[in-house]
Amino acid sequence: MRLKKELKSILKNERGVAIMMIMTAIILLMAIYGEFTFESKISRIKATNILDRAQSKLLAESGMQLAITRLRLYKEAYNKVQGNANAKNAVPSQLLNQLWEVPFIYPIPVGGNASRAFKDTVEKFEAESLLEGEMKVSIQNISNRLNLNLLRIDMTKYNPDPNAEPEDTSSTINMADNAILTDVSVDQSLYFLLKRLVDEKKEKDEAFEDRYSNLNYQELLTSLKYYMSDFGSMAQDPLAGEAETNFQRIPLTPKFGPLSSASELYAIPGWNDELIELIQNEFSVYPSTQIDFNKLTANMLRILIPSMTEDDVREFFLWRDDPEKPQFINTKEDFKKYIVTQERLMQETDFDNRLKLFESKGITFGSNPNLFKIVSEGSYNRSIYTLVAYVVLPKSEPTVSKCPEGQIGTPPNCRLPNPGEEVPPPVNNNNNNNQPDQNTQLLEPRIIEIQIN
Repeated sequence: MRLKKELKSILKNERGVAIMMIMTAIILLMAIYGEFTFESKISRIKATNILDRAQSKLLAESGMQLAITRLRLYKEAYNKVQGNANAKNAVPSQLLNQLWEVPFIYPIPVGGNASRAFKDTVEKFEAESLLEGEMKVSIQNISNRLNLNLLRIDMTKYNPDPNAEPEDTSSTINMADNAILTDVSVDQSLYFLLKRLVDEKKEKDEAFEDRYSNLNYQELLTSLKYYMSDFGSMAQDPLAGEAETNFQRIPLTPKFGPLSSASELYAIPGWNDELIELIQNEFSVYPSTQIDFNKLTANMLRILIPSMTEDDVREFFLWRDDPEKPQFINTKEDFKKYIVTQERLMQETDFDNRLKLFESKGITFGSNPNLFKIVSEGSYNRSIYTLVAYVVLPKSEPTVSKCPEGQIGTPPNCRLPNPGEEVPPPVNNNNNNNQPDQNTQLLEPRIIEIQIN
C-alpha cells in the first residue's frame, strides 16, 4: 500500500513538464531550422550553377559567332583574290588561311618576352571587354576526307539520259590487292583502307584478331550502301536481300537517305565502335568532295598513290611538315612535282591518269579548304560548355573570266567585234593549261551539324 501511494504521488507531480515541452519544441525548431538552412544552401548552389552554366554557354556561343565571322572574312578575301588575276598570283593560299586557322583564347595569354606596348594593348582590351570567364575557339580544316554519302544511289540522278548506258549500282567490291589501282570509287577506297587498318591492328592485338578473324567486308559495305540509298534503288542487287534481312533482325528500318551525322554508322548492322574508330579520321558524311593536299593523312596518301612504300610515306611527311622549312602545296602541280620529278615515284602520264580517275568520281584536289570543324569552349567558375560545329563554305559554279568565243572585251562587258576588228584565236580546251581562267566563288558559311557537350 505504501508503494502504491508513492507511485500515485509521483504520477500526480507535474513539476518539470513545462521544461520538457520547451526542450521538445526547441529540438523541433532546430530540426526545422537545419532543414531550412540546408535547403537554402542547396538552392543557392543550384542558382549559382545555373548562372555559371548560362555564362559559360554564352561564352561558347560568342566564340562560335567569332569563328563564323572569321570564316566570313576568309570567304570575302578568297572571293576578292579569285576575282583579281594579279592578286590570285600574288596572294598565296597559306596567307588567306591565317584569317581562320589561328586559335583564339580569352583572356589573351601574354608571354614573358612580350613587349610593353603589347601588354598594355591586351590589358586595355580586357579592361574594356564585357566578357567574363574564359573562352577557347579553334577552327580545323577537315577538307581531307572522302564523303561516305558518295556511296548512295540517288534515284533523282540515276540514269537522267535514257539513251545512256546504265550505271553500275552493284555493291559488289573487288577484293584483289591491286583493285585500288584502277577503281578509286568511294566503296573500293573504303574497302582498301578498312582492310589495311584491320590487318595492321590484327598484327598488334591478338584479341582483336580473334574477334575479327572472319570479318565480312562485303556485307559491311552492302549494309552501309543499302541503309543510305534511295528506297528500291538496290532492287537488282543480289546482295541487297541479305542486307535487308540484317536490318529486320535488329530490327531497324533503313534511312533510305544520306547520312547526316557520323553517329548514324553505329546503327548499321556489323559496324561497331572499333571499326568506326579505325576510319573516322579518313571519311566523313559532310558535303565536301575536295581533298586538301596540305591535310593529307598517311592513309589517304596511300589511296592516292598506292605504290608508295612505308619509307616513301614517311619521307613525304618529313618534307611537307619540316618544322624549319615547311612545304605548302598550293596546286595539283606542286604535288605532281614532288611525286613525279622530285621522288620519281610515278611517271607523269600515270600521275595525271590517276588523279583523273578520282576527278571522274567527283573528287577534286586543292589547297583552299571548304569544310571546317569549329570547337568553341566557354568556362566560368566550375562550369564548362563546349560547342562543336561542322561548317561548310559552299562553292558557286565557276564563272569564265574571258569572253565567249567570237566576242572580245572582258566580262561582263563582252561584245561582238566591229567590222575589221581582229578577233582573238579560240581557246584550246583540250589543254588544261590554256583553258580560260575560272572564277570560283565561296558562299556564306553554313553550319551542317552542331554538337553540345
